[in-house]
Amino acid sequence: MAKNGLVPYPSAFNTLLSSLVRSGSFDEAWRLFSDSRAKVGVVDERSLGIMVKGCCEAGRLDRGFEVFAQLKEMNWSPVAYVYTTLIDGYCKHGDVGRAGELFSEMSELGLVAKRNTYRVLIDGYLRKGMKEDGLELYRKMKVSGVVPSIHTCNLMINVLCKGGDVNGAFELFDEMGERGIAYSVVTFNTLIQGLCRDSRVWEAERLVDLMKRSGINPDVITYNTLIHGFCNCRKLDKAFTLFDQLKSNGHSPSLVTYNTLIAGSARAKNLPAVTDLVKEMEERGITPSKVTYTILIDAFARSDDMEKASDIYASMQKAGFIPDVHAYGVLVHGLCMNGNMKEALKLFKSMRDGCVEPNDVIYNTMIHGYCMEGSSYRALSLLTEMGKKGMVPNFGSYSRTIEVLCKDQKCEEAEDLLNAMVKLGLTPSVSLHNVIAKAKSGTS
Repeated sequence: MAKNGLVPYPSAFNTLLSSLVRSGSFDEAWRLFSDSRAKVGVVDERSLGIMVKGCCEAGRLDRGFEVFAQLKEMNWSPVAYVYTTLIDGYCKHGDVGRAGELFSEMSELGLVAKRNTYRVLIDGYLRKGMKEDGLELYRKMKVSGVVPSIHTCNLMINVLCKGGDVNGAFELFDEMGERGIAYSVVTFNTLIQGLCRDSRVWEAERLVDLMKRSGINPDVITYNTLIHGFCNCRKLDKAFTLFDQLKSNGHSPSLVTYNTLIAGSARAKNLPAVTDLVKEMEERGITPSKVTYTILIDAFARSDDMEKASDIYASMQKAGFIPDVHAYGVLVHGLCMNGNMKEALKLFKSMRDGCVEPNDVIYNTMIHGYCMEGSSYRALSLLTEMGKKGMVPNFGSYSRTIEVLCKDQKCEEAEDLLNAMVKLGLTPSVSLHNVIAKAKSGTS
């Protein structure tokens, strides 16, 4: 068409340009735009808006800003949606500072920020962990008379709940009702999660009644959250009641449901319940995950059945899962608490073969195990190794190691450890000082 000297109307050109951008053909859209923007009567304000959006979606913010600058040069006053597109683009690429500057520039130009503009910038702030900036912008939004979207309200409720301000989240929830903003299942699930995190599980369960009265049916996430909350509060019977409700209401339990109940049953040392849940899970065709195996290892280790725990560890590897530091940790802990330091050490050394570095928890567990065994040399060796790796042994590791060193009459090493504790800001107890004093005097 262009080769024949025919110039398309802006509407036809914009339709083609928009189609290319939507289909992900950014390079082709950019070539078409570049070839046409110098031609009179082809490119208009909408064309520039389409290209700004295309550039942002393609991650080419440099070109997006180039088009934006051209829009200004042509004395076309940038409309709010073009600013919103750029703000969204900068937020998605982590540059919320530049996004905030563009938002301020809108105000200086007399452009009114719409609901979507606020939404993308609030979302950008929260994704960056800038909670206070997000809350401040939300307050500014309300003062400006802009009614927030359900998405923005849910974001704010989530950030308030995670920050421990569940009551503040409920104030916002009430505001939503007053403004006529319809609740969603996400709204209720977020509040239920916040209440459960605060151990307010009975309030969380009552919220389900309000949820139903609002015409919203609880989903699997709702039940999983409540089950997790009651398991954490050691209300296992109630968790199983909710589990039955979940199934009777036509929902299929998920892997998360089973993992949560297995973990809760394991903490209660209810191994028959653990076994039944695993069997039911497999009957439903749900394959155990690495998390499931780790929970099971911990369950049997806590019940002093290290043979079964080791079998599950072997099954985990056979299933193709590479144990992570947590999986190693629960097995090492079980072996140490059962006094099997030989196998614990073997597993500890095998971690490096699996390219997993022991963390401070595992080191402290091993030290505690050696102290229980009375092996002061091995405990001291691991303490020294921790320091070389930049890890800080906990108070218990220092105290127990000092005690076993004193039993072995290694008073000089014990005093060195005591001084190391002080340098780290750990205050030794009076009894620990007394242990060393008695060892030095030969009265221990």
